[in-house]
Amino acid sequence: MTNPIVLKPDSRENKTTIQVTKSLKNRLEEIGLKRESYNRIIERLIDSFEKHNPELKKLVKADEASSGQIQIGENIILSKYERVTISISDYVDYDINDSPKIILEVTYNKPFDKNDELYQIDLKINKIIFDNEIYSSKEFFGVLQKDMSYSRDFVYYYLRSVLEIIKAEFKKSNYFFKIYSDYFDLARWRTFLLNSKLGPEILSSDVERVLLDLNNKKTNNKLLKDVEEAYYSKIKEYGRI
Repeated sequence: MTNPIVLKPDSRENKTTIQVTKSLKNRLEEIGLKRESYNRIIERLIDSFEKHNPELKKLVKADEASSGQIQIGENIILSKYERVTISISDYVDYDINDSPKIILEVTYNKPFDKNDELYQIDLKINKIIFDNEIYSSKEFFGVLQKDMSYSRDFVYYYLRSVLEIIKAEFKKSNYFFKIYSDYFDLARWRTFLLNSKLGPEILSSDVERVLLDLNNKKTNNKLLKDVEEAYYSKIKEYGRI
């Protein structure tokens, strides 16, 4: 089976990712014009598709309300996931079960096929609820999710949430993560996901990328200071946990 890859758009465009196989990426490069971004190549193909396949376009539109895979032409499959919002409860002090509670409101892709090798959880932490107050991640941890590698505690709650989604959606038992440090052990994640027979993109995009970013040297002093002065840090500083 061909390994899937992720195409990234030109840096000047709004960022997202598109997962395709290596062979399809090569085909896109073959039909692309000189210095043409992947975004523009795909946009041009869609324009051509809509122009020459008006009836098929209506079929795709009719199926937009549901999640699943839609066949477009002979060799292209569009994967569309329903986004789900749930609340996940945890403790402020990871090792003390009677410490104050923290509630994370998160959204993620709901899987439609447990054998989908391109599936990513794509988990986003929308808000944090603590002591009956609602905070953004910037207010509570000092960082936005895109910069969470500057806050080890944020990464912990993110990975805890990933694990909770796996348990809820795939019914996989947690035998590998018992204490705080376990969540930062990449080898442990690899073993867990391999034994759970889950798709490789969960490891690559939802876990491995985050842990590798965390282990890289942090150079943004302003973000480091924001984390140090965040509400979560103040809770610890004044002995709430």
